[in-house]
Amino acid sequence: MADISQGRVVIRHLSGSKTNQVEQVPLKDLHEIVFGRDAGCTVAFDRRDDVVSRRHAVIRIDDGASPVFRIADLGSSNGTFLNGEAISGEVELAPEDTVELGKGGPKFSFDVQPRPANWASRTRIIDALDTTVTRAIASVSADPAGTRESIALSGAKDLDVPPPPVKQGVGKDTVLHLLTLQRKSTSRVWMSSLAAVLAVLAVVGYGLYRRNLAVESQLTQVDTRAKEIAANANKAVTEKLGLFATDINKKFANSTVYIHAQWRLYDHQTGRPLFQKVVYDPRSKRNVPAFIVFPKGTVFRWLTLEDSDKVNIPVMEGGSGSGFVVSPNGFILTNRHVASGWLIPYDDVGQNMDPQPPYGMLYTLITDPKKQKPKAVPISLNSDDVRELTEWFPENGAPVFDPNVPVLIGGGIQTAGEMGNARVFDGRNDSLEVRFPGNQMSLQANFVRASTESDVALIKIDAPQQLAAMELATDDQVGVGDRTFVLGYPAVSEKAYVVTENKELGIAQERREFIPEPTLTEGIVSHLGAVQQKQGTKVQASFDDAFQLSINTTGQGNSGGPVFNDRGHVIGLFTYARERGGARVTFAVPIKYGRDLLQLQRANAN
Repeated sequence: MADISQGRVVIRHLSGSKTNQVEQVPLKDLHEIVFGRDAGCTVAFDRRDDVVSRRHAVIRIDDGASPVFRIADLGSSNGTFLNGEAISGEVELAPEDTVELGKGGPKFSFDVQPRPANWASRTRIIDALDTTVTRAIASVSADPAGTRESIALSGAKDLDVPPPPVKQGVGKDTVLHLLTLQRKSTSRVWMSSLAAVLAVLAVVGYGLYRRNLAVESQLTQVDTRAKEIAANANKAVTEKLGLFATDINKKFANSTVYIHAQWRLYDHQTGRPLFQKVVYDPRSKRNVPAFIVFPKGTVFRWLTLEDSDKVNIPVMEGGSGSGFVVSPNGFILTNRHVASGWLIPYDDVGQNMDPQPPYGMLYTLITDPKKQKPKAVPISLNSDDVRELTEWFPENGAPVFDPNVPVLIGGGIQTAGEMGNARVFDGRNDSLEVRFPGNQMSLQANFVRASTESDVALIKIDAPQQLAAMELATDDQVGVGDRTFVLGYPAVSEKAYVVTENKELGIAQERREFIPEPTLTEGIVSHLGAVQQKQGTKVQASFDDAFQLSINTTGQGNSGGPVFNDRGHVIGLFTYARERGGARVTFAVPIKYGRDLLQLQRANAN
């Protein structure tokens, strides 16, 4: 090699993780090539070649006039083998030498390109019985021609010995022709054998392919059957044991909504809002609610359509409750007292004023303002006459009075009785908002209708997506001891808020938004209070058509929440609670009243 810097060492990987790869290392400025699993080695092996040490072997280069390459083991765990022989110390390499890193480890061949002109491969030692090196030797025994040739070579020109007749042998062309025929014959035999082997392999392969298809089909059938058996087993277990509380929460929590409502009462005739009059009591120097007593002794709130001094009590109420989605397009069931509070008794008689007055002022109705003057006496808000007012249903109407004197608007007392000039009132939700779990944004809802028989109402939102609806029970089979689950938003539960800050006109403002997350409670049906028929006699429970629950850890705010059975069907709506003698019980309205609100047409008898 005239210029060693122009050459390169060629490593051809024969086995191991780098099989059939070729790596070339330029000889310029090269003094050694390190082999091992260390990433810093010149030729690095990966972890699959686990017989190779981190620094296994090295090829050192003596770049004198004629380059010399020597290989040495670097104290590896499994040794280094050159042409099948373990090496110790440094051993000189020759072109096409085979190196094995550990017995059974990766092999590679060594070469240099271009090879130096004086660099020969290592002499191959063959076995004496190797038939591949057998060659024919011409016989010279008793051959006059040989003698003649010997003589001629010795320079004996004087002998005039005639040459013996030359024996004619087989010509070169004949030998080549015979060899060609033999090769063709051999090739035909090999090709036939190869074709037969390929045909057998094809038949065997096709048979294996068909068998694999059959086995795969059988395995698929077995897998499908196993899944069916597992599903049926799970279904059977669920039917027998029922769902767990975690299943109910996971499946239905996102369809349980938080509802906030604010309703107000309006005069049907004028459309103006209604107020209860407040008067100033000079003795206590406080504002107190005003009442009017009719001649027969009936007491009414002093209701008026005026509030010029901004002190009268608006006939309105607000609060929160729960509900649940019953259709993908946004229909929601809740309690009537949550979504349409004007349809239930209005119990505010002024006791909610701040500071709370223990009494009000009772005026005598004036039938002739020209002859009578207003007369007032204090009246306790706990008196029987005032307590009766807490059972007033706004939808039933009431008399409305002049804002300044206790006179009926529209004239005197009618012959209809103590109701006098009873006015018709309209209840209206000034605000009806729905929020879904984990969402701080509210959706406006519309009141659709309420049950006239029970505490159930239907509202509707315009949802921007299809909603997951709950499954309502199709029968009314509820028994004492049945497991029940309730989802909702009781006021007693912990609440989460998101706090945001913004600036308006340079003033920092903090805003807190409620993030609803439903509360799950579990219990049983502890008592049936539904209306029953026994031997033709109607027996009505003391709390209307409802069933009693053992769930006493929830309450206000949970109204309208779904009550589930252990199959995940809604069997009722959580409603009021009752406290008596230090004990507390809760009730649920049967879901049949909710189904009635969703059923616009009666079932076709045909």
